[in-house]
Amino acid sequence: MMKKIGLVLFTGALTLGLAACGGSDEGSSAKQEKSVETATAASGDEYTITAKNWEFSSDKELVIKKGTKVKINLVNKEGVHTISNDELGINLTADKPAEFTAEKTGEYELQCSTVCGATEDHEGMKISLKIID
Repeated sequence: MMKKIGLVLFTGALTLGLAACGGSDEGSSAKQEKSVETATAASGDEYTITAKNWEFSSDKELVIKKGTKVKINLVNKEGVHTISNDELGINLTADKPAEFTAEKTGEYELQCSTVCGATEDHEGMKISLKIID
């Protein structure tokens, strides 16, 4: 009886762990940052970041002009992911967009802040945001 309960608990934990990122690995290329077509932001721009199997992609490259008010949305296609960057004060979830004014120039790394797989997969789940003059 105890073995059955242990097996059920183990199976449930394994299922939850795999479900966090869709349960499949698309290879090492999925772990790398994705580059997308560049589109420099104008005042009041909105971006959508899509998350799936240990990778982020954006509808346009996150290049934002200093002083621009920005809204970033997150869509989870596979798994459950969040995005954060402490320096910019971003804590983005699929149900809560991030809104901020780009005030400090530089290149910032937006990282998945929900553990979503093996350490190397999770640590590689990031996307770049640039704020330019």
